[in-house]
Amino acid sequence: MKKTILATAIVSSILSVSAVQAAPVFDANFELNTDAVDKATGDTTYDQNGRVELNAYSKHTSGDNFFAGKGTVLLNTDGEATVDDAFIQLGNGTWDFQLGRFEAINLFPLAKDTLIVHVSDDYVYQANKVRGRVGDGGGQIAFHYKASEMVKFEVDTIYGDGDSGDSSVVGNGDDTTAISGVRPSVTFVTDAATISAGFESVKYDQVGGTNVDLSGYGVTANFDVAAANVNLAAAFSKDDNTDKKISSFVANMVYGNFGLGVIASSVDDGATDPSLVTTYIAYTVPVLDIENATVTFAGSYSTADDVAAGDNDKTTAARVRFNYGF
Repeated sequence: MKKTILATAIVSSILSVSAVQAAPVFDANFELNTDAVDKATGDTTYDQNGRVELNAYSKHTSGDNFFAGKGTVLLNTDGEATVDDAFIQLGNGTWDFQLGRFEAINLFPLAKDTLIVHVSDDYVYQANKVRGRVGDGGGQIAFHYKASEMVKFEVDTIYGDGDSGDSSVVGNGDDTTAISGVRPSVTFVTDAATISAGFESVKYDQVGGTNVDLSGYGVTANFDVAAANVNLAAAFSKDDNTDKKISSFVANMVYGNFGLGVIASSVDDGATDPSLVTTYIAYTVPVLDIENATVTFAGSYSTADDVAAGDNDKTTAARVRFNYGF
């Protein structure tokens, strides 16, 4: 209920402000997934899920300066409404600040990631703990600086309880308001490739007196090979409390409507030291030759070695996704 009220308030405020200033830009799209997931332990599970995404965006300028705002609400097929993006951005062509709820630079791009189901998400690190989209009580501030056409800097910060409900980002679970995270990064743009590298540090207290103290870094390169677009990335993390280390790598490509990728990851936890390999694939085709309507067939296959006793060591997943842009 709290998220539903928040979603309604954000859209209403954007509309009321924009009505005085200038008409905002609206767009919407629908996404529906039908999934099947089979694990080594337990039965195959089936699920249908989806959402309608509603976007409102407005931007005003004065010379080279600008002030922009965006709000995105997701109306989920399970009957809930949630907020995706809700931020303001101000600055000029050289620098700007972004505040609110959003996703910052991606240091571990997965490309056509229609469906990726790992044996365990805890085995993979993507240098995205401070990337953003925090939950209730959280907040984000990012600073972007364009030194030249070839060099760009970004500093992402995150604070508040950040309970996103997603184990891949800061704040999943019983976290208090003591979360803090910072992630500086730099991007180099050349004729041959775009290369980004960043470091993040995350520290926060948890209910019960425990705390999280994690640091990591990632580097990624994007380039074209003939008609295909390719991403290569690596990310490494260390938990200073448990001394757990994770090394993750991804390679993927998109060729027209086809996408293929593989993720390899190893964990040094001083015990079982599991390793994981996940392969994923997706192919998109139009539906009945109707504009803005597509169906994507996707799948992933994940295996892990040296997992703890009783844990799953193999996961196969398949998805049929319908997309329609209004």
